[in-house]
Amino acid sequence: MAERNDSAGPDWGDVFPSVVDGWLFSDVPHQLPPTAVLPLENPDLYDSAVWEEKTEVEERYRSATIVRYRGTRLCVLSPKLGAPAAAMALEAAAARGVRTVLGLGYCGAISPELTCGDLLVPTGAVSRDGTTAAYCPDGYPAVADHGLVTALHRAATDPLHDGLVCSVDAVYTQDSALVEQCRRRRVAGLDMETSAVLTVARLRGVRAATVLVASDHPGSGALTEGAALARGTRRALDLALEVVTGDLS
Repeated sequence: MAERNDSAGPDWGDVFPSVVDGWLFSDVPHQLPPTAVLPLENPDLYDSAVWEEKTEVEERYRSATIVRYRGTRLCVLSPKLGAPAAAMALEAAAARGVRTVLGLGYCGAISPELTCGDLLVPTGAVSRDGTTAAYCPDGYPAVADHGLVTALHRAATDPLHDGLVCSVDAVYTQDSALVEQCRRRRVAGLDMETSAVLTVARLRGVRAATVLVASDHPGSGALTEGAALARGTRRALDLALEVVTGDLS
């Protein structure tokens, strides 16, 4: 029978956060600004060059760009695809002083009211991903920060859609049965990260919401329309800047 090694040192769970900080932010010599934007899902449309065209870049690091917009400093994190990467980035950012996170991503539309390029601001998420399940038992609600959701609707020049999104991480398990199940339960769309972002943020005392651009429509079988998606993406970027540099009290 193996003997327990009482001199093994600190618990790995206490050590690992510093490992992740090294992966993401070892080149950042200070805390991050309290407000951050976390691009999700498709890194090609949310690369740092897009933000650099719209803001004044102050500092550029591997996994974060510090920018200033209308006098406000904020952090644009590098894009994260999927719940594990998004949760890890949020954990590390929170440890570096981030207290408000706005995620920008994509979703497959299920609601008949959504078309390609429309913006969905989920009020909450149905958790179908492994990352959320690792943090919390079934039944823990993944809910967006009410103040951020209100600020997004207030700042939008065109109407936003709200409702629930279902977050999955095994994307090849998305099939017509899942889409129909979501439709019957009045879920507006499918994404990969919102549940984990909202759950981890709440556990770490961070305000969080996501803005999702409808990229296609699994509910009707409609595929992506490139021009509509591009318009929605630009609208999401502009809305994010308006909100994160406004009054969030």
